[in-house]
Amino acid sequence: MAKPAPVFASTGDPASVYPRLMAHVIDRDKWARTPDRCPDHWQGELQCGAYGSRSCLIFNYLPEIGGGPRLHMHPYCEIFIIRTGTGLFTVGDRQIEASAGQILIVPPNTPHKFTNLGPGPLETTDIHENGSFITEWLE
Repeated sequence: MAKPAPVFASTGDPASVYPRLMAHVIDRDKWARTPDRCPDHWQGELQCGAYGSRSCLIFNYLPEIGGGPRLHMHPYCEIFIIRTGTGLFTVGDRQIEASAGQILIVPPNTPHKFTNLGPGPLETTDIHENGSFITEWLE
């Protein structure tokens, strides 16, 4: 039996088409925090489980030195892609300085946080290996 051909759609309601084999195109206004105010910066998040993916995405834009999330952990891996700037990542008991072009992988159940070291903004794309966010805040 031949595989069905993928279907492409741009939709805000994945539940209505999820049962079919589907490639989803998700417009920026569905995930961006302020798509009109900051068109040059990616900032927002998307839980991709609703689209059949076992991942979630966070697009961070941290313009202020010292900005970033407080200590937390997840029961799955988190992958940080540093797009611009330099961040100081606390991963367990380690301090790791990571800059544009580097990728940092944090293992499951590992306390972590990061801050913008400057100069300039820190931009990261964070990939959570789970279809919905599960976060335990430790600070």
